[in-house]
Amino acid sequence: GGGLGAWKAASLPVAGWINWTQVWTDFLTNLPAGFYTISAADLNTALVENPPFLLDVREAAEIEASGFIAGAVAIPVREVLANLDKLPAQDQPIVVYCGSGHRGAMVMAALRFLGWTDVRNLGGGTGAWLKAEYTLEAGVPAAPAAGTAPEVDPIALRDLNNFLANLPEGFYSVKATDLNTELVGGATPTMIDVRSAEDFAAGYIEGAVNMPITTLLTDPTLLPAKDAPVVIYCASGHRGALGLMALRMMGWTDVLNLAGGTGAWTAAELP
Repeated sequence: GGGLGAWKAASLPVAGWINWTQVWTDFLTNLPAGFYTISAADLNTALVENPPFLLDVREAAEIEASGFIAGAVAIPVREVLANLDKLPAQDQPIVVYCGSGHRGAMVMAALRFLGWTDVRNLGGGTGAWLKAEYTLEAGVPAAPAAGTAPEVDPIALRDLNNFLANLPEGFYSVKATDLNTELVGGATPTMIDVRSAEDFAAGYIEGAVNMPITTLLTDPTLLPAKDAPVVIYCASGHRGALGLMALRMMGWTDVLNLAGGTGAWTAAELP
């Protein structure tokens, strides 16, 4: 995603420091169509024809409760970057998934920043997988096998692991019903809709401003103050999670992503 060249350019001036504003701006601006997601149908096909390494980043309790996609290896989101030796080579295909797409998006971005070139996130997570009427296996996935961890930028690894390993309960997501209660109660977080202008025009959450994910960081003067409460949302949670992670790593302190995006909002019959 624009990766190493921009990275080196950004981190050359000061040893031991990475200009995350530059790195995230480059990454989001250059997101391809699909934003590095894979649909449940395409993943189902790939698992038959040319299986990617499948990484389940949910908590053990979630996997025990609902099952997992056959063939997956489980490493919870907070522990992924401490277990790079359990992942395949950096040019091998990896598909990450969680329950809704929120955590999977953040892990996908982290791995791409560390040099993996073919990582995608299952759009909508296991929720979308079940909705497409694919099955989950009961029980617990096989333990990941350890190999040799690749050489990665140690400063990037430190900063990204600092973010993922310290995710709080809820992983910086907010449920549709909780957000609605907040808005009805008169709280006014800045709401940023990172979908396309076309999608925004077709309907949006009242009060939201439209800043498509690929242009979110291009004009910093349009962003709210770094201590202002912000809620980001997209259609499913994937782009919102990328925006959330970018802003928090750039110094915003109160940013949440709407879990499940506008899909979850309309499913909850909210306006």
